[in-house]
Amino acid sequence: MIRDRLVETVRTLAEKKYQSCVDLLGRLIACRSLSGKEGECVKQLLAFFKAAKVPCFVDSRGSVLAVHLPNNSDGPATEAPTGTIRQWLSAELAMARAAGRKILAYNAHLDVVSADTPEEWTSDPFVATRRDGRIYGRGSCDMKGALAAMAMAICLNSELSEASAHQAVILGCFCTEEEAGEGLAFRDLCEEFDLKPDYVILGEPSKMQIARGQRGKLECLIETSGVCAHTSVPETGDSAAYKLARAVLAVEAFDAAQRQRYGTAPDNVLKRTTAAVTSLQSWPQSKSFVPNRAVAHVTARLALGENLATLSARLADDPNWPEAKIIPVVYRGRSYKGRESDWSSEHAAWETAPDSDFFRALETATFCIMGRKPAHKIWPFSTDGVYSAGMAGIPTLGIGPGHEEMAHKIDEWVEEAQLIQALQLYTLLPSALPD
Repeated sequence: MIRDRLVETVRTLAEKKYQSCVDLLGRLIACRSLSGKEGECVKQLLAFFKAAKVPCFVDSRGSVLAVHLPNNSDGPATEAPTGTIRQWLSAELAMARAAGRKILAYNAHLDVVSADTPEEWTSDPFVATRRDGRIYGRGSCDMKGALAAMAMAICLNSELSEASAHQAVILGCFCTEEEAGEGLAFRDLCEEFDLKPDYVILGEPSKMQIARGQRGKLECLIETSGVCAHTSVPETGDSAAYKLARAVLAVEAFDAAQRQRYGTAPDNVLKRTTAAVTSLQSWPQSKSFVPNRAVAHVTARLALGENLATLSARLADDPNWPEAKIIPVVYRGRSYKGRESDWSSEHAAWETAPDSDFFRALETATFCIMGRKPAHKIWPFSTDGVYSAGMAGIPTLGIGPGHEEMAHKIDEWVEEAQLIQALQLYTLLPSALPD
């Protein structure tokens, strides 16, 4: 049971530190932290945590780990060897578990998408601008608003001494390259520091509603082959472009059939797979040749139980499907610290049951902050939860400030009312988890 006195203490602390949270968000928005270029954003976070005397570390990929321990013990230096950090963490987390404390991970990503047309923005996309109860700027919604709130909440928990008997350990897992390869950096951070949290909260934008799962994601290439010929005698060749056209129409037909069968109602998000062709290309790129190779990029959002094999089989059932290869896209980018990547873009859907103890705890804490029972839903997009829930099997839920539809948009914004709610919730939740 969450005590009224604790809730009021959290409200008071959050209101007192809200401007500092906004200031941190402004510094984060000023960082043009595209995937693989998050270094300046990391510097800002490290400076923030060091000033608050919160142990913080950077892994070999460049993600940040901030650690709140209820006993507020000091950790090794940020620059300490990984082995030293692992040893310290292992001992502290073992003691916390022995004392009956849970381990809660907060996840947010540091990277943002580009703002290629700044002239179309009302204000500079990399300057946090407050107006009409909103904070504008690239990443304000997706998801530096949640990142700032989580970081501040980690600091505020050291002041909640009255809740220390039940307070969880907090692991702030602030990851690189989510926009390019969701789940990759979160996995690397957890594996490098041997993190095994009991619960994970994702701060992706949700309008401060509880997201209890997401559809899976698959990016793949459909490739067809043929025989080159001069366009004066096309019959002597075998056009890869025509084959690819039939494959593209099969993707369209599949998507339409899924939409007709399941509709677009939110309750059916995990039942329906969507598929969209996003680009087409053929070779040789000459107006005088019949192409002998053609490729289409397809992005699919997967229903529960669907994967590359099941989608490939469904497409191949189309009577007009040509001879074609379906190849998953692999992210091979390099992190800002120089670490290479080899991460398939095939991720399964996942769901956390609404009758689970974790869901009920988050629902109760959110009610205490907002004064009403929060709605819950399934995210149609992909998150770092593909690792925590989809691969590691850790109970995972999402809740964050911001409207999902504003992510990646011109004049991206986050509501200040939701930002302070997020700060209050992230501060309260570690003292409200199930035993």
